[in-house]
Amino acid sequence: MATSVLLLVAACGEDGVEPTTGPNAVASSSAVDEDTASSPQRAPAGNPCDGTRGPCEVVASVDVDGDGNTDNVAIELVDGLVSVHVDTGGTVSTASIEDKHILRSDITPSNVFVGAYYITRGQGADIVVDGKFGLGGSELFGVIGWDDGPVVVPAPPVLASEFEDPTAWTVPTEGLRVLVRCPQPGSVGAVTTEGDSSYGTPTPGGAYTETVTSDWANGAWSESDTTRVPGEYTSPNKLAKTGTFECEPVHSAPPAFAPTVSELDPNIVLGGRPPSYSEGYGETTPAKIYFGGSPSGLVSDIVWDSWGGERATGHGNALYVVDSVADAEMMPAEVIAYDISTCNTRRAYSRVQWYFPSMGGHFDPTLGNEVC
Repeated sequence: MATSVLLLVAACGEDGVEPTTGPNAVASSSAVDEDTASSPQRAPAGNPCDGTRGPCEVVASVDVDGDGNTDNVAIELVDGLVSVHVDTGGTVSTASIEDKHILRSDITPSNVFVGAYYITRGQGADIVVDGKFGLGGSELFGVIGWDDGPVVVPAPPVLASEFEDPTAWTVPTEGLRVLVRCPQPGSVGAVTTEGDSSYGTPTPGGAYTETVTSDWANGAWSESDTTRVPGEYTSPNKLAKTGTFECEPVHSAPPAFAPTVSELDPNIVLGGRPPSYSEGYGETTPAKIYFGGSPSGLVSDIVWDSWGGERATGHGNALYVVDSVADAEMMPAEVIAYDISTCNTRRAYSRVQWYFPSMGGHFDPTLGNEVC
């Protein structure tokens, strides 16, 4: 998805004083008048986790919107998304990337946070989060910038996603061969390193380090330079999540906030080993649950209002059967997953039930379907 990023450029006035920039800027003059002196100050940033549904942690304080004031940044894991919430002084804005993590046991809001760096702009930091780590192949990152609100920055062409997602920064991690550097605000350098051989096969031309620099302008990346240095390569003794972005961090630790929805477990799944032709088993926040037999065992278009607590609640559409499936109508249904257990070695909701409030239905834990 193409996005544009607002550049807020500070210029010096005739008296050498740098005026305030951004949405709260006031007119500057060589003398401080009464109106300027009494200009209202922006409210301090608060807790961006307030009102969230999933596990949420405030991970950094940094100027994200480029107005010269410190904002608080939080990460929430819910509904299959890594959501970045930014509190810019009483107003919370959100941007999200898809959560593709494979090994769920290590996933917390704070450990998918990579850092805040000057990537697309010199005023206002970009937030980097990890969208997948755990098993070889490629790491996926999301970069959240700002343009009158948080936006997901598309990947430079050299880091274009192999998953057909233009916003996923795809970094091959076999031996940590690719690094991302920030040579200056508004540009990135994708550094690829190769040894003398790979899996016993000699590298044509021998070992090398190649850097492709891309510049960000008008909402798009353009490659500006490619350099290759022979005979050098980076040691693989790094962790992909923490070693990929070799940029100078600009964030600081946030104020201490009380934990938010800490009792929720975002890694919990629905059920255990799936029967034939079923859907939704072994997933977090599945959009469809199907038992694999009659159409009456299907609920679709599910939107989860909560997940990870003692019960998960959502709403979707299912067939309301009176006499036969052939005569059944599709109607709104409430969905409840509950009875946490261990299913196929994973922590899971072992029972699920849906019912039709418009027809007088209500939740009865004794009537749920066993899915473990």
